[in-house]
Amino acid sequence: MEKLMHRLTRNNMRAFKAGDRQEARELALSLIPPGALVAMGNSLTLRETGIYDALVAGGYNLINQFEAGLSPEENLLRRRRGMLADVYFTGTNALTLSGELVNIDGKGNRAAAMLFGPERVVVVAGQNKIVEDVERAWSRLRERVAPALAKRLGRATPCASSGACSDCNSPERICRCYTVVKGQRPADRDRITVILV
Repeated sequence: MEKLMHRLTRNNMRAFKAGDRQEARELALSLIPPGALVAMGNSLTLRETGIYDALVAGGYNLINQFEAGLSPEENLLRRRRGMLADVYFTGTNALTLSGELVNIDGKGNRAAAMLFGPERVVVVAGQNKIVEDVERAWSRLRERVAPALAKRLGRATPCASSGACSDCNSPERICRCYTVVKGQRPADRDRITVILV
């Protein structure tokens, strides 16, 4: 963990370690400046740590793309507005020992926010996301992450039923955008904060 935190810092990202979900939630919420415009990507980690619930219920200036009853048009508008947030919360699909964030995305808004747009990005990642290198990250995403997510979302994709990626072209495919964040420019130092749980 200490080596990984050092490598994230070397890649111009801030790194914090949280001992448990509660500590991760408290740390994440402490990174929101007063009055900041906040957005978030879809992340099981944000939900499991309670960050999602705290953002929704906590009186924050939140662009909530997950609000029940939104029309597809309003949902898309909120996703786009999220790119202009002061603070954007998300998880990551994999984190390499070299301090690289590796992700797949269906629409691309979560990955796009990591790359450019929001003033600050807070990435919350459990130890289970840590892999040796980018090659192993892609294997993790194709063999475990995408099939499990497609199944959880009730998507009619081959991987949801077989449990393995077949590089399909299903209309409900959830893995259309692939990104690797190797780090930030020195001028953008600390734009991305990673909280390791």
